[in-house]
Amino acid sequence: MFLLVSLAILGAIWGSFVAALCSRWPKGESIATGRSLCDQCGKVIAGYDLVPVVSYLALKGRCRSCRQKIGIETIAIELVAASIGATSVLIFPEGQALAAAIFGWLLLPLIILDYSHLWLPNRLVLLLAVTGLFVGPMLLPEVMLVDRVIAASAGFLCMEAIRLAYKKFRGHEGLGAGDPKFFGALGLWLGWEAMPITLLLASVIGLAVALSTRQSSGQIKSAFPFGSYLAVAASAVSWIQLTIMAT
Repeated sequence: MFLLVSLAILGAIWGSFVAALCSRWPKGESIATGRSLCDQCGKVIAGYDLVPVVSYLALKGRCRSCRQKIGIETIAIELVAASIGATSVLIFPEGQALAAAIFGWLLLPLIILDYSHLWLPNRLVLLLAVTGLFVGPMLLPEVMLVDRVIAASAGFLCMEAIRLAYKKFRGHEGLGAGDPKFFGALGLWLGWEAMPITLLLASVIGLAVALSTRQSSGQIKSAFPFGSYLAVAASAVSWIQLTIMAT
């Protein structure tokens, strides 16, 4: 119970940071400096009004100064991050629960930024890769280091080859430059055996979204956040691997 509550609280705190990061970073604003402001009246939000989840509920979703409604994006991200931590504890043993939560938390900003801005920042991808070397063995202890290195190298090279080939023959980008790096970073977490199914599942998710979009709007978008689909697929594959290990 202590671990459950702890990871839920840590998740909510991380979610609050991710919400600020994903709001400021694409606009060129620093996450390390500056105070949070109300989008409506522009007044500085006091620290006691920035407590994850609690402040939103206490203020009934409104700014303390102007009483205008606050967007639900921040609390939604906080709740998702909290649920990642809590669900990990409920399903997996302690050591793996923490690793699974960290993996999900690191994927969260990448999913949001790629979905909203088609952007996979190098610094976040590098953080995911480095963390995969040290925390990945806690998540999937049966995957050896050599398997992780092979997965990272082969994943990056294969997807980069696809990206370059598409650009050469079609004359324009078909895959973002961040996707191969991101796929390689995932390899350091999952190992080479999980890479094909992760790529296949991400492609299936992308195809389903494309068909759904076409059915609802009558046309297919010219650009899709494939990195977001990779992240969702990788998360699903890791949880499947963990469930198989547990049984």
